[in-house]
Amino acid sequence: MKPATQNRLNPSQKSATLCLLFFLFTGTIFSVVHGMIKTGYTPRDVAVYYSGAEEAMLYPKELPELMEATHVHLFLIPLIFYIIAHLFMQTSLKEQWKIIVVAFTFMNITVFLATPYLIRYVSQDTAFLMLFTEMGFLFSAAVMIYFPLRELLGDSLLFRKVSGKRHAPPPQGFSDQTFSR
Repeated sequence: MKPATQNRLNPSQKSATLCLLFFLFTGTIFSVVHGMIKTGYTPRDVAVYYSGAEEAMLYPKELPELMEATHVHLFLIPLIFYIIAHLFMQTSLKEQWKIIVVAFTFMNITVFLATPYLIRYVSQDTAFLMLFTEMGFLFSAAVMIYFPLRELLGDSLLFRKVSGKRHAPPPQGFSDQTFSR
């Protein structure tokens, strides 16, 4: 793969990348909201969802049911975040920050996938991890989409000058060389 400084995007490629970033972030938000609606908004609700509750006539999730949900998420979530991370890693942000954000993201995915099993078979007290990982998805997506977006748009739309003062510094490196004609 060529270094990011040798890549150039024409306006149609920029448009496609902007649309992709928009839909990836929107999809992440919808997935988190859907997950929270389904499992609940508190650790207690999440614990009941996976472990069941006799008084509410909710049955515990059995291993085949957990595995059915896990196998879909095991393929899709890392793939989606890999695509986002790939764009994020091409930005001018310092390499150490890129590594930290991407490592956090994939550790978050790992904990997310393990949490239903922890709740069901280890302790209901681990249910808070599900809510933590949901917020981790939003944080990761927001950070990893913000920087490519900032460098794609530069001083346009989001970062334009207002009354002669710049509200956000123009990105260095990536946007000047990568997205110029």
